[in-house]
Amino acid sequence: MLPATPPRLAMPLQTFSVAAWIGGLLLNCLIVEFAIAQVTPASTRGRRLAPDVLEVIKPGHEYGDTMQGPVDLPFVAGHPDLAWSPNTIAESDTLLEMGKGVRFRVDVYGLEFAFKPARMIEVEMPTAEGFRRKNVWYLLYRVRYVGGDYQPIPEADPHNNKVFTTESVSTKWVRFMPQFTLDAKGIGQYREKLSAVAKAAIAARERVGQPIYDSIEMQKLKIEISTPGNNHEYWGVATWHDLNPHIDFFTIEVRGLTNAQRIEQLPDGTLDYQQKSLVLYFSRPGDAVNELLDEIRYGIPAIEDQTRQKYVLDQFGVEKRLDYQWLYR
Repeated sequence: MLPATPPRLAMPLQTFSVAAWIGGLLLNCLIVEFAIAQVTPASTRGRRLAPDVLEVIKPGHEYGDTMQGPVDLPFVAGHPDLAWSPNTIAESDTLLEMGKGVRFRVDVYGLEFAFKPARMIEVEMPTAEGFRRKNVWYLLYRVRYVGGDYQPIPEADPHNNKVFTTESVSTKWVRFMPQFTLDAKGIGQYREKLSAVAKAAIAARERVGQPIYDSIEMQKLKIEISTPGNNHEYWGVATWHDLNPHIDFFTIEVRGLTNAQRIEQLPDGTLDYQQKSLVLYFSRPGDAVNELLDEIRYGIPAIEDQTRQKYVLDQFGVEKRLDYQWLYR
């Protein structure tokens, strides 16, 4: 009896089975990788900025911002004929007297503002004559609401007079209504110019890993409160173009970071409402040639030569070197 001969197809079949198994494994790996890519949030595709890359400024509201005044209401100066001497009530209870020396008590909140020093990027911008390369100045920033609002609480003192104390409170979210103005010293002011093309180019360059909003888009967002266990940060960018290339010293004013304001009485009796704003100081030691190569520096430069230092301070209209300050404007 002849020994059994293995079928000729045995080895090819085994080879095919191993190849099929390996191919199936590779296919499954590709499917899993594709699925992971689909569910991975966009923020992981960016980069994590080093802690010292951003300049962080704490919220600028203070306890004193909860009280405004005392001021006379506008009708006091406009209607002196309302003065009269009552017989049955105190004169202080008349409309004219009640309109004098009025104090307003309000809740105030503020946002944390972090930013990278102003930069420039060259972008193909649409114009009436077609696309044209322009230098775009921009400020990339991040805002967070960390709570710590101030709320005035009325209380009675031992003589039953109403006095106010402050209480630190927080809400779930606030709005940020940003306004950015670049003030080139000795040249002029520039309001922010929105550009979807520039914003896309800046987002591709900075790669913060989160959506970047312009000032209009930012107004639509609810800036949710950030806690140690639940951080909410919102990234935005302010852009300018068609700026004078000879700018050496400039500031960027940021409005909307707090609802704090101040009311001042003008000589004619009208009221002047001033919003608390953040002012950032920058210098650009360069010229109109190769603008993109010039580094923009944050803060007023410190110079050993007192004559030159005074010249720089005079350009900004300040008496001492600053990086930023909060002003009512």
